[in-house]
Amino acid sequence: MYIPIIIIQVSAYIDLKSVKPNVSTTATLKSLSMSNLKSDAIFEFIIDQVKADPGKAKSVGGVFLYNITKDGKQAKQWTMDLKNAKVFEGKPDGKPNTTLTISDDDFMLMAEGKLNPQQAFMKGKLKVTGNIMLAQKLAPLLKTNAKL
Repeated sequence: MYIPIIIIQVSAYIDLKSVKPNVSTTATLKSLSMSNLKSDAIFEFIIDQVKADPGKAKSVGGVFLYNITKDGKQAKQWTMDLKNAKVFEGKPDGKPNTTLTISDDDFMLMAEGKLNPQQAFMKGKLKVTGNIMLAQKLAPLLKTNAKL
């Protein structure tokens, strides 16, 4: 893999050079791209929503584990502990009430309103285990007037 490097010189022209990174650089680049999922921005939004109105979050009263996948493999897990108004990366201490598994791309489509959660579930794009009815209480918490 070659990565173009741009060198700007004072004489106002640009030299383009190719540099072949070593194996450790390639591994670092891959790990950086895997850690920056599109859904991370949505979870940051959710964290802000929960902090802004912890009472609303606690009214849902459940613990949700999100398994976010990328290319068919689990890429990240997020916990929404709405009993205690906390959202964080990783697994909960105890057993979650509801576990949701969805791809990073499909999660973004749902967040943008382009993919209906019920349709995603029926098509197998969203897998839900545990208390499915509790998951339906999440919608009001995640509503926003802003476009993503």
